[in-house]
Amino acid sequence: MDYDAVVVGAGPAGLMAAKRIAKKGFSVLILEKDKDLGTRTCAEAVSTSAFKTAEISPSPSLISNNVDGAYVYPPDEGKAVKIYGATYKGYILNKPLFLCALASEAVSAGSDLQMRSEVKKVVRKSGEARGVVYEQKGETKEASFKVLIGADGVGSVVSRECGFGTEGYELIPTMQYVMVNCNIPERGMIRIYMGNEVAPLGYAWVFAKNEYMANVGIGVRGKPAKPYLDKFVANHPDFFKNAKVVKEGGGGVPVGGQLKEVVKGNVVLCGDSSGQVIPITGGGIRTSMAAGSIAGEAAAESLGSKDLSLLEGYPANYNRYWGSRIKQSLRVLRALERLNDDDLNLLGDILNGDDVVDLANGLDVKRVAFKLMRHPVAAVKIASILL
Repeated sequence: MDYDAVVVGAGPAGLMAAKRIAKKGFSVLILEKDKDLGTRTCAEAVSTSAFKTAEISPSPSLISNNVDGAYVYPPDEGKAVKIYGATYKGYILNKPLFLCALASEAVSAGSDLQMRSEVKKVVRKSGEARGVVYEQKGETKEASFKVLIGADGVGSVVSRECGFGTEGYELIPTMQYVMVNCNIPERGMIRIYMGNEVAPLGYAWVFAKNEYMANVGIGVRGKPAKPYLDKFVANHPDFFKNAKVVKEGGGGVPVGGQLKEVVKGNVVLCGDSSGQVIPITGGGIRTSMAAGSIAGEAAAESLGSKDLSLLEGYPANYNRYWGSRIKQSLRVLRALERLNDDDLNLLGDILNGDDVVDLANGLDVKRVAFKLMRHPVAAVKIASILL
């Protein structure tokens, strides 16, 4: 089959890219290796603005819980920082249904979506990517294209087959339980726990999905995730004494920042495959949707004018806002990696909710750094690194 564009991966990035291209009247094939959408482990938290990025309404069917704010706990949990207010509202998604909504938009625009279709090889002719070989329910098939979108996540086949450089691509291993019968007060508040004894070079999270269940997970580096998650659950009997695990999963989340190269000839990477995740939070749903949307626009423009150089408009436009945020968040992450538990407790004393949000999301980092400069210990250990 011949298509104008082939999109590998039916996650947030791939579905947005496919919709954008198909809406311009070009033929699009989406290939997804799994049999269901949204099977990858995910904490599922997004800001309310994620639906604006997705260009769909926040239907109750797509939302498991409303988020009113967050508590961020340093090692001394008595020093928790509360993040609260209209600016910080969000949702815990029902991610499989959310992706079904995105898929419906892409298919309605004219995309051809094929599940259980795993790409095995990218076919190259005269030095340019021309087609993909994929396996669908045991049958080998091939599709040709003018533009290829690699939105196939961690371990991207497209990235590997097309020779993208992966310098700096760093994963944090994660593990998550879906637990029932939890006793979580203020279910609208998500909870983040930091500390080298809690989650070395990472954090643990508790996100209530409703009155019955919660996503309870952890990301750590240099250590196995599951023992730390089990320890975290055991150390919080007020939440989990009578709770049970009904589902568990894990995987890697890219936290090393965006790849330097996301366009190579007629091939584009977006989403987790290109490291487009906010490093500190590990949040990648909205960043990936934005990437897919911008990449899809660039691809459609390139197809329309038959000028591949227009694909470079994608990283240029993405980096103006999202790339900058990812870069700033990575700087903060590198600073936090140097801190011990006493330092993290000190931050709990100094920072307020706005400060934590700005640091974690790569927003007004300089403002927070100047605030930390007024404290002698924080100035040496943290602020000097951020400025």
